[in-house]
Amino acid sequence: MNDRCLLDERMIKSALLREATEKLNTIWRLAYAYRPPELLEWLDALTGELEGRREFVRTALQPRKPSAVA
Repeated sequence: MNDRCLLDERMIKSALLREATEKLNTIWRLAYAYRPPELLEWLDALTGELEGRREFVRTALQPRKPSAVA
């Protein structure tokens, strides 16, 4: 794992997602470097929430069946 960033924002085309990724990477670098308890707790909560929503994302990524055209 790269300790400097969580996600590579260079691979993201959306400006909005790229900006969000840059901010998340900054938070990660601060947590990794300084290890403040409140930031580590926040990252732990975020990780748990994202893990809990993984099935929703996987389901939403499934190719949709084409609807029948009458």
